[in-house]
Amino acid sequence: MAGIKDVAAKAGVSISTVSYVVSGKRKIGDQTRERVRVAALELGYRPVIDATTPVGSTHVLAVSSPLRPYTDASNYAAFFLALASASKRHGYDILLLMHEAGDQELRRVADRHMADGVFLLDVLLSDSRADMAGAIDIPVVSIGYTNDTANVYTVDMDFAGMGREAMDKAHVLGHRHVMLYCPDRRAFLDGSNFLVRFLDAAMQRGEELGMTVMRKFASGRSADDVNLAVDEAFAADPRITAIICEENAAQMGLLMNALSRRGLRVPQDVSVMAACANGSTARLADEMPMNPAAVCERAVDIMVEVLRGERRDVGYVELLPGEYCARGTMRARR
Repeated sequence: MAGIKDVAAKAGVSISTVSYVVSGKRKIGDQTRERVRVAALELGYRPVIDATTPVGSTHVLAVSSPLRPYTDASNYAAFFLALASASKRHGYDILLLMHEAGDQELRRVADRHMADGVFLLDVLLSDSRADMAGAIDIPVVSIGYTNDTANVYTVDMDFAGMGREAMDKAHVLGHRHVMLYCPDRRAFLDGSNFLVRFLDAAMQRGEELGMTVMRKFASGRSADDVNLAVDEAFAADPRITAIICEENAAQMGLLMNALSRRGLRVPQDVSVMAACANGSTARLADEMPMNPAAVCERAVDIMVEVLRGERRDVGYVELLPGEYCARGTMRARR
């Protein structure tokens, strides 16, 4: 396998010159840089210096995705793998940052030239990482819609639009008493972007339509916690005929069991919809899922365009529409 010495010899330059071309730590003339690039490509030297790759490229993209106490492993894995796959297609490796003090990790990565850019996952409405983006010299693409988007490029699902659409669907089917169920209050109180935007929009839309809407959180994630939450909800409003649940397949299964335990059939007695999961609930309920593949593909495309100098519109926000998937668990109220 060719090494840096081989590239230097073929290009007729010093080893340090090749190193500077690869690292970008010193300005090298365009003709010399091109000779080094051609030599590296011919010899199969890695990292290859591509004509479209900026000087100093590390060929690494960092992913800041803090592990929080309520992190959903299925969503975490789906988004990380989608980002890694899309980045690989563009010739980039992934550096995973998992610490909750993500803003300081961004500073460290930028100061040490460890990555060409950073993606943000598990984004909060008030997210210190989005603020830090304005203080570092590498681009940041947020996969999540923060309140302050001035320093980042933003790509996300339109969770507010999904919340409104979910309530419109329930209303058209004749449901007037709806429970919005979120098993983890901690994520909502922290300001988890997708939970808050979906629930707030759904609540507002329900009020606009004259519906009685209950927002219900479980005290935990066990079967007993779900049973208790369902019992409390129906005790408070026995006329509930539809439940919209923001959760993964495991929690959806517990919800279905809790309804069955009360003698309620889905969809004959109660309609059920899953919202904001990654598609893993497809066999259990009608759903308005996240789309990790589409969101992450778009985020990587934007990052690459920025790194190539093709765009400089930091602050750009792009929200992808949700898609309702009918599975037979939402039925017209009789």
